[in-house]
Order: sequence, then structure tokens, then C-alpha cells
Amino acid sequence: MVEALGFLRTTARTALVTVCLLTTACYSDRVAQIHASEFVNYGEDPLSHTVYEGSDAQYHYFGWSHGKSGGRWKIPKSEMPFEHEFPVGSRHAFVERDALGHWQPHLPQ
Repeated sequence: MVEALGFLRTTARTALVTVCLLTTACYSDRVAQIHASEFVNYGEDPLSHTVYEGSDAQYHYFGWSHGKSGGRWKIPKSEMPFEHEFPVGSRHAFVERDALGHWQPHLPQ
């Protein structure tokens, strides 16, 4: 029963990320570079969210939407270290704070 609930929770998060990316303005060709201190987690709602899109050698990439506004950010990896990351474009994840208060992608097991 507990395993089934975990699977459903993971499936629901994956579906929500997909809906967020398809139904809002978080996808754009333009990527603004911001400092880690400017990062905002808008949550996990389809109309207000921040999604980690992956990383390349230098940056972490994020899509975001808040009401009618949205866009994409890139943040230097040196300013926002992640314990686990994945290549940009390979998958998506919401972000949450770890026990030390640092932003980390939520990666279901």
C-alpha cells in the first residue's frame, strides 16, 4: 500500500510538471542569466511554478511561470551547487530546500 502511494505521488508530480510546461509561459527561447540570490521558487501549481530543466557544464536551467508571466533562467552552478543533477533537456523536476536550506531538485527514487 505504501509503495502504491509513493508511485502515485511520483506519477502525479511527473504529470504536473508536464502540464506546467505545456500550458504556461515557462517555455521560451530566451534564457535570462540571474544570480542565485534572485532565484524564486513559485511552487508546483500549474499557473505558478518553478521547474528545474537540467544542467550543462556551467549552468543550471529553470523554467518558471507566475500568473501571466513566465520565462527561463540560467544560474551558474558555482552559485547554486546541487548534490544531484541531470543533463538539460533530459527530464524535469520541481525544486525544494534540503535540510541545510539549499535549493535542490526533487528527484523521486
